[in-house]
Amino acid sequence: MTHEEYGQLLYEHPDESPEIVGMLDYLIDPPSRLASTARWVRFRDNMARAVADRPDDAHFPLFLAQADRILAYRATIAPERRIWKAD
Repeated sequence: MTHEEYGQLLYEHPDESPEIVGMLDYLIDPPSRLASTARWVRFRDNMARAVADRPDDAHFPLFLAQADRILAYRATIAPERRIWKAD
């Protein structure tokens, strides 16, 4: 893989955090773009639990949806072109 291809994959990868309106009262630390897919699955599962535990919180669903977008994007990339850590 060339440097340009690597850079393009990094550029196309969805952002780790969704667009936030207002301030968060707590810290949510999503995995990086180079974290393994397994790490992203754990994060998504944690956000799903947070949504269930705090259904009135407007931010948890945003992070859950962003994790789902990232996992959907990663599923479209052939294994030999993946630049993130292996599971």
